[in-house]
Amino acid sequence: MIQGMALLVAGQLMGEALVAVTGLPVPGSVVGMVLVLLALLAKKGHLPELRRAGSTMLLLVPLLLVPVSVGIMEQADLLQANWWPLTVALLVSIVAGMVATGLTIRWLRRFDGKQAGDV
Repeated sequence: MIQGMALLVAGQLMGEALVAVTGLPVPGSVVGMVLVLLALLAKKGHLPELRRAGSTMLLLVPLLLVPVSVGIMEQADLLQANWWPLTVALLVSIVAGMVATGLTIRWLRRFDGKQAGDV
């Protein structure tokens, strides 16, 4: 598991370095995630240590919701004053995320040999 975490941190570090050197308008962590994805594609998904680290991190995701909940409670007045633009932004982003996810799954299914309707 330590090797998998080291791979994830190395990917993020390389992404941050690449953004710092090139000045890309993308967060370094996103570039690092793409680099880790490229490593997975190069190894045809055979990185069991990365799978173990990812599974462990998924178990810890609920802990990330605590600061968000506290932030919402702290900013309740500001959220209440701006509820309409926030609602529109949330709806647009949810629909865009659903469309992007659907199109991505459809595109990835081509490599799996299954049709998009088989999901």
